[in-house]
Amino acid sequence: MELCLDWNDLRYFLAVARLHSLTEASRELRVSQATIARRIAALEHTIGRGLFTKRHDGYSLTTAGEALFEPAEQAEAHLLWLERGAAFPAESLAGIVRLAIPELLGQHFIIPSLADFSERHPSIRLEVIADVRPMRLSRREADVLVRLVHPTQGDYLVRRVGRIALALYGSPAYLAAHGSPAVPSDLLNHRMIGWEAELGFLPFSRWLLDALPETNVVFRAHTMSAQLAAAEANLGLAVLPAFVAKKFGLVRVLKEEAPFSSDIWMLQAPGSSSFARVRVLADHVAEALQQSSADFMDLG
Repeated sequence: MELCLDWNDLRYFLAVARLHSLTEASRELRVSQATIARRIAALEHTIGRGLFTKRHDGYSLTTAGEALFEPAEQAEAHLLWLERGAAFPAESLAGIVRLAIPELLGQHFIIPSLADFSERHPSIRLEVIADVRPMRLSRREADVLVRLVHPTQGDYLVRRVGRIALALYGSPAYLAAHGSPAVPSDLLNHRMIGWEAELGFLPFSRWLLDALPETNVVFRAHTMSAQLAAAEANLGLAVLPAFVAKKFGLVRVLKEEAPFSSDIWMLQAPGSSSFARVRVLADHVAEALQQSSADFMDLG
Protein backbone atom coordinates (compact mmCIF):
# COMPACT_ATOMS: atom_id res chain seq x y z
CA MET A 1 0.00 0.00 0.00
CA GLU A 2 1.43 3.39 -1.03
CA LEU A 3 1.27 6.12 1.61
CA CYS A 4 0.41 9.71 0.71
CA LEU A 5 2.26 11.92 3.19
CA ASP A 6 1.73 15.64 3.68
CA TRP A 7 5.03 17.57 3.80
CA ASN A 8 3.65 19.92 6.49
CA ASP A 9 2.99 16.91 8.71
CA LEU A 10 6.61 15.81 8.25
CA ARG A 11 7.79 19.33 9.09
CA TYR A 12 5.92 19.26 12.39
CA PHE A 13 7.22 15.76 13.07
CA LEU A 14 10.85 16.85 12.55
CA ALA A 15 10.50 19.88 14.81
CA VAL A 16 9.18 17.84 17.74
CA ALA A 17 11.72 15.06 17.10
CA ARG A 18 14.60 17.56 17.27
CA LEU A 19 13.34 19.73 20.11
CA HIS A 20 11.55 17.03 22.15
CA SER A 21 8.88 19.57 23.00
CA LEU A 22 5.57 20.76 21.56
CA THR A 23 6.15 24.15 23.15
CA GLU A 24 9.56 24.65 21.54
CA ALA A 25 8.35 23.31 18.20
CA SER A 26 5.41 25.74 18.37
CA ARG A 27 7.80 28.66 18.87
CA GLU A 28 10.10 27.57 16.07
CA LEU A 29 7.34 27.00 13.52
CA ARG A 30 5.13 29.85 14.75
CA VAL A 31 2.00 27.76 14.95
CA SER A 32 -0.06 26.65 17.93
CA GLN A 33 0.73 23.54 19.94
CA ALA A 34 -2.73 22.29 19.09
CA THR A 35 -1.96 22.52 15.36
CA ILE A 36 1.26 20.55 15.78
CA ALA A 37 -0.43 17.89 17.91
CA ARG A 38 -3.27 17.57 15.39
CA ARG A 39 -0.93 17.24 12.39
CA ILE A 40 1.26 14.66 14.12
CA ALA A 41 -1.88 12.69 15.00
CA ALA A 42 -2.86 12.83 11.32
CA LEU A 43 0.59 11.56 10.32
CA GLU A 44 0.38 8.72 12.85
CA HIS A 45 -3.05 7.80 11.47
CA THR A 46 -1.67 7.73 7.91
CA ILE A 47 1.29 5.56 8.90
CA GLY A 48 -0.76 3.45 11.28
CA ARG A 49 1.77 3.61 14.11
CA GLY A 50 2.63 5.96 16.98
CA LEU A 51 5.68 8.16 16.40
CA PHE A 52 6.30 9.63 19.86
CA THR A 53 6.30 8.57 23.48
CA LYS A 54 5.49 11.31 26.00
CA ARG A 55 7.86 11.21 28.98
CA HIS A 56 8.54 13.51 31.91
CA ASP A 57 11.47 15.07 30.06
CA GLY A 58 9.65 15.57 26.76
CA TYR A 59 8.82 13.65 23.61
CA SER A 60 10.98 10.73 22.47
CA LEU A 61 10.74 8.81 19.20
CA THR A 62 9.23 5.36 19.07
CA THR A 63 10.76 2.68 16.84
CA ALA A 64 8.44 3.82 14.05
CA GLY A 65 9.44 7.43 14.67
CA GLU A 66 13.14 6.58 14.46
CA ALA A 67 12.54 4.77 11.17
CA LEU A 68 10.77 7.83 9.75
CA PHE A 69 13.29 10.41 10.97
CA GLU A 70 16.05 9.99 8.37
CA PRO A 71 13.73 9.80 5.34
CA ALA A 72 11.91 12.89 6.64
CA GLU A 73 15.23 14.74 6.95
CA GLN A 74 16.16 13.76 3.41
CA ALA A 75 12.82 15.04 2.13
CA GLU A 76 13.41 18.28 4.02
CA ALA A 77 16.89 18.60 2.57
CA HIS A 78 15.70 18.27 -1.01
CA LEU A 79 12.91 20.80 -0.48
CA LEU A 80 15.31 23.31 1.07
CA TRP A 81 17.70 22.81 -1.84
CA LEU A 82 14.89 23.42 -4.32
CA GLU A 83 13.71 26.50 -2.45
CA ARG A 84 17.20 28.01 -2.62
CA GLY A 85 17.88 27.28 -6.27
CA ALA A 86 14.73 26.41 -8.19
CA ALA A 87 14.30 29.92 -9.58
CA PHE A 88 17.76 30.03 -11.20
CA PRO A 89 19.41 27.90 -13.90
CA ALA A 90 22.39 25.81 -12.83
CA GLU A 91 24.88 27.99 -14.72
CA SER A 92 23.43 31.25 -13.42
CA LEU A 93 25.60 33.29 -11.05
CA ALA A 94 22.52 34.22 -9.04
CA GLY A 95 20.57 32.77 -6.15
CA ILE A 96 21.24 31.71 -2.58
CA VAL A 97 24.34 29.84 -1.41
CA ARG A 98 24.65 28.68 2.20
CA LEU A 99 28.16 28.63 3.66
CA ALA A 100 28.95 27.01 7.02
CA ILE A 101 32.24 28.07 8.63
CA PRO A 102 34.18 27.56 11.88
CA GLU A 103 33.35 30.33 14.29
CA LEU A 104 36.50 32.44 14.79
CA LEU A 105 38.18 31.49 11.51
CA GLY A 106 34.92 32.46 9.86
CA GLN A 107 34.31 35.71 11.70
CA HIS A 108 37.86 37.01 11.56
CA PHE A 109 38.94 35.82 8.13
CA ILE A 110 36.38 34.14 5.86
CA ILE A 111 33.60 36.73 6.27
CA PRO A 112 35.93 39.70 5.65
CA SER A 113 37.23 37.90 2.54
CA LEU A 114 33.70 37.80 1.10
CA ALA A 115 33.47 41.56 0.46
CA ASP A 116 35.33 41.24 -2.85
CA PHE A 117 33.26 38.20 -3.80
CA SER A 118 30.00 40.06 -3.25
CA GLU A 119 31.25 42.99 -5.34
CA ARG A 120 32.02 40.63 -8.25
CA HIS A 121 28.84 38.56 -7.89
CA PRO A 122 26.10 40.91 -6.67
CA SER A 123 23.29 38.53 -7.66
CA ILE A 124 24.53 35.74 -5.40
CA ARG A 125 22.98 36.00 -1.95
CA LEU A 126 25.02 34.51 0.87
CA GLU A 127 23.65 32.83 3.96
CA VAL A 128 26.48 32.23 6.42
CA ILE A 129 26.40 29.95 9.45
CA ALA A 130 29.36 30.44 11.82
CA ASP A 131 29.49 27.62 14.35
CA VAL A 132 32.02 25.25 15.84
CA ARG A 133 29.55 22.38 15.89
CA PRO A 134 29.54 20.00 12.93
CA MET A 135 26.75 20.12 10.37
CA ARG A 136 25.47 17.44 8.05
CA LEU A 137 25.48 18.18 4.36
CA SER A 138 23.04 15.29 3.99
CA ARG A 139 20.41 17.65 5.41
CA ARG A 140 21.43 20.42 2.99
CA GLU A 141 21.99 22.76 5.92
CA ALA A 142 24.82 24.21 3.85
CA ASP A 143 26.01 24.07 0.25
CA VAL A 144 29.66 24.62 1.18
CA LEU A 145 31.14 23.78 4.56
CA VAL A 146 34.56 24.66 5.99
CA ARG A 147 35.63 22.58 8.98
CA LEU A 148 38.70 21.56 10.96
CA VAL A 149 37.87 17.84 11.16
CA HIS A 150 38.06 15.48 8.19
CA PRO A 151 34.72 13.66 7.81
CA THR A 152 34.77 9.94 8.48
CA GLN A 153 31.29 9.33 7.10
CA GLY A 154 29.18 10.68 4.31
CA ASP A 155 29.40 11.10 0.56
CA TYR A 156 31.09 14.49 0.28
CA LEU A 157 33.37 16.28 -2.14
CA VAL A 158 36.36 17.03 0.10
CA ARG A 159 39.49 19.11 -0.43
CA ARG A 160 42.22 20.36 1.89
CA VAL A 161 42.41 24.16 1.74
CA GLY A 162 44.93 25.08 4.43
CA ARG A 163 46.17 24.51 7.95
CA ILE A 164 45.66 26.39 11.22
CA ALA A 165 47.39 26.45 14.61
CA LEU A 166 45.68 26.81 17.98
CA ALA A 167 47.48 27.29 21.29
CA LEU A 168 46.85 28.30 24.89
CA TYR A 169 46.54 32.05 25.50
CA GLY A 170 45.91 34.49 28.33
CA SER A 171 45.60 38.24 28.68
CA PRO A 172 48.64 40.30 29.78
CA ALA A 173 46.74 41.34 32.91
CA TYR A 174 45.87 37.75 33.85
CA LEU A 175 49.46 36.58 33.34
CA ALA A 176 50.84 39.52 35.32
CA ALA A 177 48.61 38.54 38.23
CA HIS A 178 49.01 34.74 38.06
CA GLY A 179 52.27 34.10 36.26
CA SER A 180 52.90 32.50 32.89
CA PRO A 181 52.85 28.68 32.85
CA ALA A 182 55.86 27.16 31.09
CA VAL A 183 55.06 23.43 31.31
CA PRO A 184 51.72 21.55 31.55
CA SER A 185 52.13 20.86 35.28
CA ASP A 186 52.06 24.65 35.88
CA LEU A 187 48.45 24.68 34.70
CA LEU A 188 47.40 23.18 38.04
CA ASN A 189 47.74 26.69 39.47
CA HIS A 190 45.72 28.41 36.75
CA ARG A 191 42.12 29.05 35.86
CA MET A 192 41.12 27.43 32.59
CA ILE A 193 38.45 28.35 30.07
CA GLY A 194 36.90 25.33 28.39
CA TRP A 195 34.01 23.85 26.46
CA GLU A 196 30.66 22.58 27.63
CA ALA A 197 30.71 18.83 28.18
CA GLU A 198 28.64 18.08 25.06
CA LEU A 199 31.40 19.62 22.92
CA GLY A 200 34.19 17.63 24.54
CA PHE A 201 34.56 15.64 21.31
CA LEU A 202 36.16 18.61 19.54
CA PRO A 203 39.86 17.88 18.86
CA PHE A 204 41.13 21.11 20.40
CA SER A 205 38.89 20.50 23.42
CA ARG A 206 40.44 17.05 23.88
CA TRP A 207 43.90 18.59 23.45
CA LEU A 208 43.23 20.86 26.43
CA LEU A 209 41.72 18.10 28.57
CA ASP A 210 44.73 15.89 27.94
CA ALA A 211 46.97 18.62 29.33
CA LEU A 212 45.34 19.21 32.71
CA PRO A 213 42.76 17.88 35.18
CA GLU A 214 39.10 18.56 34.45
CA THR A 215 38.73 20.32 37.80
CA ASN A 216 40.77 23.33 36.62
CA VAL A 217 38.12 24.42 34.14
CA VAL A 218 36.35 27.28 35.93
CA PHE A 219 34.57 28.86 32.95
CA ARG A 220 32.74 26.94 30.23
CA ALA A 221 31.12 28.16 27.04
CA HIS A 222 29.72 26.60 23.89
CA THR A 223 31.22 29.19 21.53
CA MET A 224 34.78 30.23 20.80
CA SER A 225 33.72 33.88 20.78
CA ALA A 226 32.63 33.57 24.41
CA GLN A 227 35.93 31.93 25.30
CA LEU A 228 37.84 34.70 23.54
CA ALA A 229 35.83 37.30 25.47
CA ALA A 230 36.51 35.45 28.74
CA ALA A 231 40.26 35.39 28.07
CA GLU A 232 40.19 39.11 27.22
CA ALA A 233 38.35 39.74 30.50
CA ASN A 234 41.17 38.07 32.50
CA LEU A 235 39.07 35.06 33.51
CA GLY A 236 41.72 32.50 32.62
CA LEU A 237 43.55 30.69 29.83
CA ALA A 238 41.85 29.50 26.62
CA VAL A 239 42.75 27.48 23.54
CA LEU A 240 42.33 29.86 20.60
CA PRO A 241 43.42 30.19 16.97
CA ALA A 242 46.83 31.84 16.99
CA PHE A 243 46.01 34.49 14.41
CA VAL A 244 42.93 35.62 16.34
CA ALA A 245 44.62 35.59 19.77
CA LYS A 246 47.45 37.76 18.46
CA LYS A 247 44.96 40.18 16.92
CA PHE A 248 43.44 40.75 20.37
CA GLY A 249 46.77 41.14 22.14
CA LEU A 250 46.66 37.83 24.01
CA VAL A 251 49.89 36.10 25.00
CA ARG A 252 50.79 32.50 24.27
CA VAL A 253 51.82 30.29 27.21
CA LEU A 254 53.44 26.82 27.25
CA LYS A 255 55.71 28.07 24.48
CA GLU A 256 57.91 24.97 24.55
CA GLU A 257 54.92 22.72 23.97
CA ALA A 258 53.78 21.87 20.44
CA PRO A 259 50.57 23.76 19.56
CA PHE A 260 47.45 22.04 18.36
CA SER A 261 47.28 22.21 14.57
CA SER A 262 44.61 21.11 12.17
CA ASP A 263 44.09 20.87 8.45
CA ILE A 264 41.28 23.03 7.08
CA TRP A 265 38.84 21.07 4.95
CA MET A 266 36.22 22.19 2.50
CA LEU A 267 33.17 19.96 2.00
CA GLN A 268 30.49 20.11 -0.66
CA ALA A 269 27.38 18.03 -1.07
CA PRO A 270 27.38 15.67 -4.06
CA GLY A 271 25.99 17.44 -7.10
CA SER A 272 26.57 20.93 -5.70
CA SER A 273 29.44 21.54 -8.15
CA SER A 274 26.92 21.47 -10.99
CA PHE A 275 25.69 24.87 -9.79
CA ALA A 276 27.88 27.77 -10.90
CA ARG A 277 26.99 29.93 -7.89
CA VAL A 278 28.22 27.19 -5.53
CA ARG A 279 31.40 26.56 -7.53
CA VAL A 280 32.51 30.19 -7.60
CA LEU A 281 31.94 30.63 -3.87
CA ALA A 282 33.76 27.41 -2.97
CA ASP A 283 36.70 28.36 -5.20
CA HIS A 284 36.86 31.88 -3.75
CA VAL A 285 36.92 30.69 -0.14
CA ALA A 286 39.39 27.89 -0.89
CA GLU A 287 41.81 30.28 -2.62
CA ALA A 288 41.61 32.81 0.21
CA LEU A 289 42.33 30.13 2.83
CA GLN A 290 45.20 28.59 0.85
CA GLN A 291 46.88 31.96 0.37
CA SER A 292 46.75 32.72 4.11
CA SER A 293 47.64 29.28 5.47
CA ALA A 294 51.15 30.42 6.48
CA ASP A 295 49.65 33.26 8.52
CA PHE A 296 47.29 30.82 10.27
CA MET A 297 50.30 28.74 11.38
CA ASP A 298 52.33 31.72 12.65
CA LEU A 299 52.39 31.63 16.46
CA GLY A 300 54.18 34.97 16.72
